[in-house]
Amino acid sequence: MKPTNNKSISPLQLTFFIVQTQIGVGVLSLPYAVHTGGAGSDAWISVLLTGIIIQFLIFLFSKIGSRYPNCSLYDMFPITFGKYLGKFIILLYVVYFMLVAGLILILFNYIIEVWAFPRTPNWAFMIILASATYYLVVEKVRVIARFYTIVSILLISIIVLSLPVYTHFDIRYIMPIGQSGLLNIILGTKEAMLSLLGFEVFLFLFPFVEGSPKEKVVSASIANIIVTCYYTYLTFISLIFFSPEEFKLVPQPVLYLLNAFTYTVLERIDIVFLAIWMISVMTSLMTYIYLASVGLSNISSTEEHRKMVPLAIGCSIIIGLIPRNILSIERWSSTIGNLGMIFAIAIPILVFLSSFFVPKRKIEERM
Repeated sequence: MKPTNNKSISPLQLTFFIVQTQIGVGVLSLPYAVHTGGAGSDAWISVLLTGIIIQFLIFLFSKIGSRYPNCSLYDMFPITFGKYLGKFIILLYVVYFMLVAGLILILFNYIIEVWAFPRTPNWAFMIILASATYYLVVEKVRVIARFYTIVSILLISIIVLSLPVYTHFDIRYIMPIGQSGLLNIILGTKEAMLSLLGFEVFLFLFPFVEGSPKEKVVSASIANIIVTCYYTYLTFISLIFFSPEEFKLVPQPVLYLLNAFTYTVLERIDIVFLAIWMISVMTSLMTYIYLASVGLSNISSTEEHRKMVPLAIGCSIIIGLIPRNILSIERWSSTIGNLGMIFAIAIPILVFLSSFFVPKRKIEERM
């Protein structure tokens, strides 16, 4: 079905939609995860390499979108795999998105508990975050995209807050470049990819973006460049601030880094950063709740996704409330990350390969 005007977004809004989806909870632990994942002092190279890989995937996604004009990924499944199998795959995506949303709530609560409010119950922050999420997710995709565009300006403030690092860094911590070896750098891309997941939203928004396919690819590519540079920068400053031995002891290096500095007016920069970070967490959560609710409305043949938003949020909160310690959280994050590789990369590639066997007439009938 061709999207109506009130459901369409501009190429610029697509850029910030992808940016706000990718930059979320993982921004705090990405440098540590890539460093300990094998890349060591070359973690920043792994992040750059991951951005290049994602760029190739964006080009592939644009080819998929071109083969299925006016179809989101949800619409492609019944066309490619048949009605019943297609619906089942949509259901799997809905479950995956709810799991991701639940993981976001778990990690959010963990960070807030450790760094700011150790005595506040988890459910209190979940209700606050879920309420704000519900308020916006029930709206059309254009409204959500406008909000993402507005709050993206806050990302610049994080760069500003990190400037004091350059008075206390040691470039020797990353020397010589390439010391970890090519194999370890490549292994580090897996950890980086887990934090950069979210680019797959491009396939779901492709038919809702105004302009030509080329303009859509350019917008998604700009988003990828912004996110890759952003994560590379945070990884780089963390590597030149902490020694390799110190890095093993700081699971959230960005917060530890900011905690080391004070301004005349601001005593704890890390708390200011957390306030900004909460917005990024909420936007990521909004995207996954939106995708889950759209998937549910597709399965139930409901015209408006807003009726399914409470169900998507409720299931995510239940997942987020399951008691966990730090070890189980790490296992949970790893499991969801591995699922992300399947749902964000493997299945879309399968759709692309299968599309060559789908008659063009069948695609046109569903438009």
